[in-house]
Amino acid sequence: MIDNYFKAVDENQRDWSVMEEEHARKNLGDLEILTEITYNGFKHNTSSKENNIQGVHTYDILANPNYVDAFQYVPACTPNRNLYIIDDDSDEENDAAQSDIVRVALNLAYIDE
Repeated sequence: MIDNYFKAVDENQRDWSVMEEEHARKNLGDLEILTEITYNGFKHNTSSKENNIQGVHTYDILANPNYVDAFQYVPACTPNRNLYIIDDDSDEENDAAQSDIVRVALNLAYIDE
């Protein structure tokens, strides 16, 4: 039997969701992907370690490895993220913008005017 959603999500999936949300809220113009209830559910629960959800744990398209590859997206939880992103200019400070634009574009419908 599967536990409640927040306990059925494994630690890697939980970390991914929390880091993506924190990055979006802090660096992408206060973009909120998760509701407060969901965000706090991820932050304040721990995995049951048994009967975890297998595969993609959310409807967030960028949680699916197939789309991560297709969009050449580097998740916010990737250590030293900028080292994996190569763009066409000499400014090494803006490399994360390539992946950030993907995140914003996929969530345009939910951004306040």
